[in-house]
Amino acid sequence: MTVQRIQISDEMKELLKSRKIVPREITVDGMVVCPLKYIDSGNKGVVWKGLNEDDRDVAIKFTIIEDYMDKSYKKERQLAAKLKDYSNYFSTFDRASIIKLDFPDGPKKFVCFVESWVNGQTLAKYVAQQEVLPSFIVNYIEQMCNILNILSTLHLAHDDLHDNNVMIADPLPGLISGGQPDEETLVRVIDMGSLKEIKDQKKDKKDFELFIEQVIFLYNALHRKQPKNIRELRFLESIKPLIFSMMEDPTIALRNPADVQKSFMLAWERAQTPDESSLPVKLGDPFDYIAAEHIYNDRLLIKLFAESCPWLKKVSGPDPILLTGPRGCGKSTVFRRLSLRALLNKEASDITNTEISGFYLSCSADLRNRFAWVSTQELAEQYRREIIHYFNLLLCREIAFTLYEVSKREDRIILFGFGTSEEDELYSFIMGKIGATEIEQSRLLGVSKMEHAVDIIDLHLDKTYTSLISNKNLEVTTGEAFIDDISRLLVKRIEFFHERRPTFLIDDFSIHRIPEEVQKILNLVIWGRQGTHVFKISSEKYGTERGDAIGAVSDPTREMREIDAGQVFLDLSDKGNMKLSYEFAKELLAKRLELAGYEGTPEEIIGKSTYVEGSLGKALRTRYSTKKRVNDLYYGLETIADTCSGDISVLLEVYRRIFAEGKISKSTKTQISPNIQHKAIKTVSRHRLNLIKSYPIYGSKMFDIVSAFGTMSRNILQYGEYVRAEDPYQTTRIEVDQIPGKTADELDAELSQLYRELIRRSIFIEMEPGSSMHGNILTLRWQLRRIFCPTFGTSLTKNVAIKWDPDGFKDFLLRPVEACEKEQRKWKVLDMPLFDTQQNEED
Repeated sequence: MTVQRIQISDEMKELLKSRKIVPREITVDGMVVCPLKYIDSGNKGVVWKGLNEDDRDVAIKFTIIEDYMDKSYKKERQLAAKLKDYSNYFSTFDRASIIKLDFPDGPKKFVCFVESWVNGQTLAKYVAQQEVLPSFIVNYIEQMCNILNILSTLHLAHDDLHDNNVMIADPLPGLISGGQPDEETLVRVIDMGSLKEIKDQKKDKKDFELFIEQVIFLYNALHRKQPKNIRELRFLESIKPLIFSMMEDPTIALRNPADVQKSFMLAWERAQTPDESSLPVKLGDPFDYIAAEHIYNDRLLIKLFAESCPWLKKVSGPDPILLTGPRGCGKSTVFRRLSLRALLNKEASDITNTEISGFYLSCSADLRNRFAWVSTQELAEQYRREIIHYFNLLLCREIAFTLYEVSKREDRIILFGFGTSEEDELYSFIMGKIGATEIEQSRLLGVSKMEHAVDIIDLHLDKTYTSLISNKNLEVTTGEAFIDDISRLLVKRIEFFHERRPTFLIDDFSIHRIPEEVQKILNLVIWGRQGTHVFKISSEKYGTERGDAIGAVSDPTREMREIDAGQVFLDLSDKGNMKLSYEFAKELLAKRLELAGYEGTPEEIIGKSTYVEGSLGKALRTRYSTKKRVNDLYYGLETIADTCSGDISVLLEVYRRIFAEGKISKSTKTQISPNIQHKAIKTVSRHRLNLIKSYPIYGSKMFDIVSAFGTMSRNILQYGEYVRAEDPYQTTRIEVDQIPGKTADELDAELSQLYRELIRRSIFIEMEPGSSMHGNILTLRWQLRRIFCPTFGTSLTKNVAIKWDPDGFKDFLLRPVEACEKEQRKWKVLDMPLFDTQQNEED
């Protein structure tokens, strides 16, 4: 049943614009205001500009009272009062009350709000009338990040943050800066009538999602500007990956607004510098560039990369693989590290020791916006040739650009076997295959053939995309065998590729990036078994379509072995190799401290995790049993490493929070106290857990599932029996005996989708099936993502598992609280309800 939206009628809207209806004076909550001029209208009411008793400009909003039948305007006023200290960023309520206005058919009630007036233009009008400059974009993002952070800190949501509710305020008269009148524009949020607590948001698009739309709006405005100077062109190029990163993970603007703010500022600073290759590689802060997409060049990526990454060796071999894992586990970083273009920044010995010649392609940056409109198999088939051609051109461009970089090296012949004759032959091959005209092949003096090839491929990429959006087919396209042909030429003519096969690293080849219909077309290229080249693909769990456009289905055990980064990391604990995870966590931080010029080391600043009881689990049980506070147990390098489920971004987020709480400077060489580390880790854990609620469709349901399971885990640790003397039961894992695949197949469509979302979002990590003790069947194994554990006050490791049959597991998905309360009774935990995670606050 469709719920009818409450909104003001057009007839009433017209009347409220009239002086016949709106009197010259109105008393709102005891204050007299004078409406002077009608300004604007929306779905719920109209706005007039007026004066208050102090002759100051105010905005007077008349809102239909029907919109307040299920809520209180006084509540909105109380919430808005929290923002009064931030009047530079928000218009604030002066008054609010119910008033009566006389209409031709009798008096009618309205809720009247009086807000501070903001002189300026809405963002939409500003962009339409003013020239958008990079400095404006950076300033806007900086201020909006502050606004989002303020709202988040106060647990508030504007809930209607579209570009007509964001004002670009005029500079205040009288202010000076640098000896001149201050002309800096200010961003102010208006119309606080939708202000709510975060948990009560109603709009489909959250504040941070609308902010991302505004960033894209500003990018497009600058992109349309003609002509653009070189700094503007460099700025657009620098922020493009940042925007794609935000589109991929919209919550980053809510979770880490400081990251967003700093990344765009650094992009602007880089745009002022013409040649980055001569600059020293360093960080301004150890926690710059947490996301791989933000790392602006390969030199920096190589310096930041931790070579002890547990899954690097599994991924870097010569075989095709599918790399999956939690968002933020470093899939993009590893693939970029494996690319030959990045490898050129290492020593010659490192280059010769590589087993592959990698060519990197980012689907989120290079393909997502090109093919998102191909939503049916009919469309995909209609443009099948163009889709394959565009994909081939992207890969060909990466080959050409990489070899252009090689051609600038003094050892191009000795190390790579790439001389001018090889360059001439490859250039002729590319130009012939893509159908380059004679005019296109005309080169400027001083431009090498590979450099020119990159420009011509870019031109043909634009032509191909133009034909796609114009519903036209190209006369000349490359076919499904193009990659095989060019790889064969590389292997035959260039010595470096004889033993190091061309390997195409396709990053984030996921259905939410590349539509299923397009994947089926591209699988004709990707899944073919050729001796000349290899494809390695990264994707979210369940993100790749294995079928192709001719009806064949790949055999994943033959064509491509899956490597799950989360599984690999958690297996280190299962198999007693924790030292490898600890070394990785330490190296990850050490490299960043060194590049940021910090004197202290991870061992000095973070220190080791030491528990007199022998382990974190035992220490927690002892504190609970003796009813002592638990406020200093989550600390140290080993425990921090154990919070990771392969999600490297979580490690960095934990480190950053600890450094902030510990007020660490470049000269600090003393250890941060355990209670400060504990508090920081719990803060990150709670924040990550609460983000689940923001996920579309199943967010609330998944939050309830995690809360029930995490609390049960805590109850079993605190109240359950001991496995052996002084060793309590510790469980963060689910095991379900099943025929392979049957558990998911038996679920109905809704539960099956929930099942997949819990894995896709890495709320639980799907481990490799284990052997069951109950016969010739396998056991499904799920591991709770470990960063959630500190919120519940439970251990980060496990010595037992929760064992359900398929029916019990289904009951857990349907009724998590009841299923977990029933389960904990098996562990002699009686009459312990599953409490709200917020009330278990030890700090």
